[in-house]
Amino acid sequence: MRILYITGSYLPYLSGVTISIRDFKQELEKLGHEVVLLAPFAPGYKDIEPGVVRYPSLPLPFFPDLSIPLPFLSSWILRRLFKEKFDLVHVHHPFYIGSFAAFVASLKKIPLVYSFHTRYDSEFLGFFRWRFVKKFIVNWVNRFCRRAELIIANSKFTEKYLREKDKSLSLVVIPNGIKKLAPSKLSKKDFLKNHDLPENAVVCLSVSRLSREKNLELAIKAFSLLPENYFLLIIGSGFHEKKLKELAEHLKLASRIKFLGKQSHEELNQSYQNADVFVYPSYSETQGLVVFEAGSFGLPIVTVDSDLCGEVFCPEIKDLASFDFTGFAKAIEKASLISKENSNAIKLWAERFTTESLAKKLLQEYRKTVEIYDLNRTGWQSWSVAQDSWLRFPKNRFNPLSRNNYELAIKNIPPQKKKITGWNSWNAFGFDVSEEKIIKQADWIKQNQEHLSLEYVVIDDGWTRWGDWLAEDRKKFPQGLKKVVEEIKQKNLKPGIWLAPFLVEEKSELFQRRQLWLAKYKDGPISGLQMVPIVESLSLFMPEIGRYLADIKKIEVWNYIFKSVDYLLSDLGFELIKLDFLFSPYFYPGINSREASKAVRKLLTYIKEKYPKVFVIGCGCPLGDGIGLVDAMRIGPDVLAGPFFNRFTFPINRWKVKKIAENIAKRKWTKKFWLLDPDAFVCRRGVGLTEREILSLQNSIKEADGLVFLGDDLTQLKQKEIEKFIKPLFR
Repeated sequence: MRILYITGSYLPYLSGVTISIRDFKQELEKLGHEVVLLAPFAPGYKDIEPGVVRYPSLPLPFFPDLSIPLPFLSSWILRRLFKEKFDLVHVHHPFYIGSFAAFVASLKKIPLVYSFHTRYDSEFLGFFRWRFVKKFIVNWVNRFCRRAELIIANSKFTEKYLREKDKSLSLVVIPNGIKKLAPSKLSKKDFLKNHDLPENAVVCLSVSRLSREKNLELAIKAFSLLPENYFLLIIGSGFHEKKLKELAEHLKLASRIKFLGKQSHEELNQSYQNADVFVYPSYSETQGLVVFEAGSFGLPIVTVDSDLCGEVFCPEIKDLASFDFTGFAKAIEKASLISKENSNAIKLWAERFTTESLAKKLLQEYRKTVEIYDLNRTGWQSWSVAQDSWLRFPKNRFNPLSRNNYELAIKNIPPQKKKITGWNSWNAFGFDVSEEKIIKQADWIKQNQEHLSLEYVVIDDGWTRWGDWLAEDRKKFPQGLKKVVEEIKQKNLKPGIWLAPFLVEEKSELFQRRQLWLAKYKDGPISGLQMVPIVESLSLFMPEIGRYLADIKKIEVWNYIFKSVDYLLSDLGFELIKLDFLFSPYFYPGINSREASKAVRKLLTYIKEKYPKVFVIGCGCPLGDGIGLVDAMRIGPDVLAGPFFNRFTFPINRWKVKKIAENIAKRKWTKKFWLLDPDAFVCRRGVGLTEREILSLQNSIKEADGLVFLGDDLTQLKQKEIEKFIKPLFR
């Protein structure tokens, strides 16, 4: 992959963020990927590592180590970004530089990934002391999070915090990793001598930026209650250093609290190895990188009782947590007596956070995000023929929630089933399907199997009223579907069935008897007509053909849906199921994309796990939700404008043939996820297709190299049509 990192701070400025960026960049490069890093200009500093590009910046008043990023002022950087190809943009700050990163991602049409490093609503961020400023900043960050395709939270409690802000955000937890630190050769005796400490000194260590939110006052005050042989070494610098020194002087602790400033990696390793206790009193962190570094040396860690401590740190650390400086002092004394067993446990815990292992997980998330982004750019669901646009018509072609779901496990896609062939009733008969017609088609297929290798006979819409999935229409199927299934199997063919699990029609018994099972909005059922455009138009003249959304938040509805699936696949024995209008949950009022996606995948997972041998076709399915759960995915519109096949639909049919070709060209690469279903092939007269258009449809289906299903009344086809149009599909 080629990854563009954009950051508002980088080396030589040292912080947990800059070190994490450097380490992940290096590990990704070791794995064979290229990382281009845009960072602010640093006067007098020369980059040694490759791939670092510096953009113009201005020093930030009162914060000499930080700068104001000005990437827009560099025309050559903008030209380079426009010219070069990247797979994604990963930004580490949400403000001005975040807006720039979002601009680049939008311009390059690639996903935006954002690492959430800091909680800006923390009471310790003193520079946001005015309420209206803090509110503005927090709202800005929340809006920026919604712009990202993926947010990387570095702890579970951060994920929880962000999820409470917006349930629709796409999140993954990847801690900021640490590099394996080399042990120091400096002895404890020499270390104490170098820092003018007595031989009986208990050395407490803090590694931190010296700023208000780090809460170092708590540690300093705690030392006023500790014995004289307890010393605190503070490594780091920052604008709050003067006040901390004044506090130490005021408490008469200046001789026991030493401010060491910035240190080299070698000096830092010496401090970690020879310290007795590590203190970490910060409240505002989303994750403490230095805690993992200290833990890798087996140091006991004294911290505050925070969300981070509760959800990230190991038990040996959590036992030492405290609220106030009195308790903090007691915890330091307890930590200095830690056993070797607990010290080893802390070492093992810290090993989980090396950048070497975490970079591999990050790379998996990168690939997943790129694939889902590319998938969604081809359209939202099966029938979408264009990517999202400002003209959202017809409604069912576009995600009503304006967001896509990126939290999908696509790394473990099961092996694909073999390509299948068959016949489907919809384009031949529409709603006017019957037992007699199905058996006639099965007979014809059996008689012609020597020349046409068809496997499945699929009964599409019309076999019952929508919602009455446990009772077939006995006027159409007088002997019942069970008998039809048996006859199909007797002819060495496989039966398939159609199902729209989330929708109910007004004429169904379910609608009449189970009103409480319907999703309600403003005291009425939610019209599903917006999901079925043709029905929506006709309903103006025929209100009785309405479709309504089942309440997917009721357990009774799910029990009924599962029972219906069991009836069709277990009791009746169908070997293929075509699931239609699977995007319906996205139209549930007040739902978010994560919840809607979960509902779709809940159904698909149930079928996949309970009926692994059944062939599953997703139709009207949000593309991302079907990954790893459907065997085949419809990748375009119906080939004919059913259910009324007459001259009024001829222009629409011609348009659909063109769109099928366009969608195959756009979505052919998605065969890595599923077999492609371009819909059934038709070649009969009376649907308005010219010979040239029929041959174009034939070529599209061959190009898809997936499912091959026929959609005509096979018994009415002429031999000339079979020879010219159908047989080439099977060669």
